[in-house]
Amino acid sequence: MANRLSLKPATNTAAPASPAALTGAPADAFVLRRFELIPPFPTVPRFIPATFPRETPVESAERLAFGAGRLWLVARPKGAGDQFPGEGRLWTFQLTENRLEPVRGMLQTNRVRSLLPGSQRIWLNLDTGLASLGVDPFVIDAFGPPEGITTPNLAGMVQLDSGLQVLGRNGVLFSESTGAGNFLRAPGNTAPVGDAESEPWTDLRLSKDWLAAVSPQKVAVRHTRGSQWVTTGTDLGRNSPRLEAITLRATAADGDGGFWFGSDAGLHFLNPETGAVENRFAPPGVTVPGGLGIQVAPGFKPSQAGLIAARARVANGIRDRMRLRARAARLSSETHSAINAVTPTSRLPGAVTALLADRSLLWIATTDGANTTRGRILLFHMPSRRWLGWFPIGSPVRSMTANERLLWIGLDVTRAPGATPLVAIDKTPLIALPQFRWTADPLRAEELGSRLASLPPRERAVYAFFSGEPAKIAELLAPEGTVPAEADAETLFLLAFANDAVGLDHPDKLGSYLNELRTRHPDSLFTEIASAVRPVPKAAAAAPVLQAPPAGAGPVSPEALKEVLQRRDLDGDARLNAAEFKLWKGPDADLTPWDKNGDGYLDLIELQAVLQEAAK
Repeated sequence: MANRLSLKPATNTAAPASPAALTGAPADAFVLRRFELIPPFPTVPRFIPATFPRETPVESAERLAFGAGRLWLVARPKGAGDQFPGEGRLWTFQLTENRLEPVRGMLQTNRVRSLLPGSQRIWLNLDTGLASLGVDPFVIDAFGPPEGITTPNLAGMVQLDSGLQVLGRNGVLFSESTGAGNFLRAPGNTAPVGDAESEPWTDLRLSKDWLAAVSPQKVAVRHTRGSQWVTTGTDLGRNSPRLEAITLRATAADGDGGFWFGSDAGLHFLNPETGAVENRFAPPGVTVPGGLGIQVAPGFKPSQAGLIAARARVANGIRDRMRLRARAARLSSETHSAINAVTPTSRLPGAVTALLADRSLLWIATTDGANTTRGRILLFHMPSRRWLGWFPIGSPVRSMTANERLLWIGLDVTRAPGATPLVAIDKTPLIALPQFRWTADPLRAEELGSRLASLPPRERAVYAFFSGEPAKIAELLAPEGTVPAEADAETLFLLAFANDAVGLDHPDKLGSYLNELRTRHPDSLFTEIASAVRPVPKAAAAAPVLQAPPAGAGPVSPEALKEVLQRRDLDGDARLNAAEFKLWKGPDADLTPWDKNGDGYLDLIELQAVLQEAAK
């Protein structure tokens, strides 16, 4: 794949629109609607709200669990901005009396990070360490160094037949000895936290005979009768269309030894016994929302400063999508698999925010596509890997729990003043949906093709642009071989960059379309973005003859230098241009200080200086 783009300003570059020229907010860019791939439930369930006392306002229900005949919840008080994610104050809900109240007494001064209900008492992971709460009456017992718990910073706890198991955030596992409330450090190694930049462990889960330690970046597993933690799940998130490392947000155990994980990229399953991984990704999408990005009161006009900020926001969004396209193309070439931001590989509609295993069913809370202020709840049959349906919910979902009849949902209502963060639904009609109405997760090519055929030409062109099918763009946007007179700036932008190095690699056509764009729409946002691009003829790209670096010059060997150049040189001209340097070092990287001959490129000798500086 060649790349013959120079990011030096062209001589006919149009200047960005001046503030005086801005008369309206920018429109949406790269509009491409999201495919609805899972049928919704026939009817939206009725929500049953739980009302919190007015004197103790709550903005989110972070954790939910049933135990000792009650619903227990960790609720974040309104305005508690200094708390860790997932922690809050302990509340209880009396189902028979329909009464919701905070647990008073000593726990009023503690923040609860997780809880594990039992039949007679509730185990609590507090900001001060491990404690248990006797239910009738409420009696608090604390566990610290005298009882064998040598750290107050805990990740979580699970109940085994042999007693409680507690994991410290540093990876030390403690086992309750003979159920007497005394703990010993479990034999074997510490769960490996990793390097200094890795976050500590934040959760501990049990699935049949397996333990899983979870952090936002990684997973470690251990057999309950074993003594060794093994860091695994390295394939979680592999080939994600988001390209960056995933962040785990939720965990659920299937009860048969497997674990489900929810992340900002999708849904993942790990079998710790075999190491097998299943990934279900939600395509991140490419549409850049236009508008001001803020609410303007009726009758008021946006200021010029607001219009300029909105234009800059949309421009940055377009640049981000272009960088994503280039990175996806490079990764697809390296892995020999199609990776992009628009082609669905699963029916999952958005990032996963909460999980709940309910016998053979898995309740999955996601964002509503790219809209993080709304949520969806989906129902998934784990053994058959089929979807039962979904229903919408008006706020982000933070937690879920269920009993025989009701599904309880904890919400984040920070942006919805007056809404309750705890609701329940009758799950009976949802789980009773007949199997012939369930939907298999794999997406058939025929189904995707029919959905694409129903899109208007512009959206199909956007899809083709970001899915690696540049040849289709001219067929859709210039079917007669010429650009329509009414073509807008985005159309010309797509036609132009379909011919860049990531696309068809036709520099002449790229330059021709860019000239059309600058001539027809000199003040366009797309013209501003494309103004720094100057196509370089293929013959000119191969002209330089480079001097090889001397053997043994500095700490970087010639072999290592050539390997770096081979990976980072996308156009095959044996040097790096500004775009390739930014893709390597980041969007703010500047090659000018290293460009000693001032030709706008880094040759082998100049590149060696970069690597030598990094090696110091």
